[in-house]
Amino acid sequence: MDRSLLLPSVAEVLDRAGFVTSNLCDVRPRSFDIVASKNDEILLLKVLSNIDAVSHGVAQELKRITNHLLASPLVVGERMKGRYLETGVLYRRYGIPSVNVETLYDYLVDDIEIFVYSERGGLYVKIDGPAIRRARLRRGLSIGDLSKMIGVSRRSISRYEENLMETTVSNAIELQEALGGEILTSIDPLFTKSPAKNEDVSESHLESLHLMSEIGFNVHPTPQAPFDAISEDEESAKILTGSGKKASSVIKRAKIMSSISYVTGTMSVIIIEERLKNESIDNTVLMEEREVEKISDTSEFLELLRIRSGLHK
Repeated sequence: MDRSLLLPSVAEVLDRAGFVTSNLCDVRPRSFDIVASKNDEILLLKVLSNIDAVSHGVAQELKRITNHLLASPLVVGERMKGRYLETGVLYRRYGIPSVNVETLYDYLVDDIEIFVYSERGGLYVKIDGPAIRRARLRRGLSIGDLSKMIGVSRRSISRYEENLMETTVSNAIELQEALGGEILTSIDPLFTKSPAKNEDVSESHLESLHLMSEIGFNVHPTPQAPFDAISEDEESAKILTGSGKKASSVIKRAKIMSSISYVTGTMSVIIIEERLKNESIDNTVLMEEREVEKISDTSEFLELLRIRSGLHK
């Protein structure tokens, strides 16, 4: 399925699952395509036919953004390494959970847990070591007895029971047939391995980000997102921060940023080099660089931001 057809399918699944979604992030570059939220859960989804197309740089930025927004990254696609993704199987691309749209539906809409994951060498499952031990003892089986029944070494059984080793799907089936009961552990597809290192704002060429840093914000550059950075103060107020030469050149980005800020519960601002006629586009506040240069601290900036966004009465 082409990406242009896959995107509506993903959006439909999110809607069926009760998520609020942002506008499609159809600007380049983009490290994600859709932002979705439900209750306290926020997802940033990258959608594409072949998940091999997710580069290391995009994956790292996606991890950084989700870390700062307290969100979860997820890649939804159809193929990986020339093969179709299997339904009910969790894959990973540079540590980011990846599934096909059918698995997404099963998990978000039908609450079907995921037990199988793809790793180098094949498909594996996580097993519940203590549950295996209890089931073995209930049946009066020794480790040697069970190892012969399954066709694995005694050491493997011991490591299974100590949660030191996972197993293949075929071995898991053998274990379930021999022991019965619930011996598998489900996998959280919204858990991401290996957090990414933050970008250093000092390496950014954007004057607006340096101005935000000088005011006192912690500025985290996001060069492959619809916004240029996420700015935070000591109170953890999060601001999607963009920059542009003139207001007419950032209209599309501002609208996307507005929808993302609405979904994520953040604020958004674009700092413009030239003089402004309008103070906002949708929910995204516009500020002139010369204005920001006169602001002394984060409190003053946030006060102005709230006034222009209509949050301050």
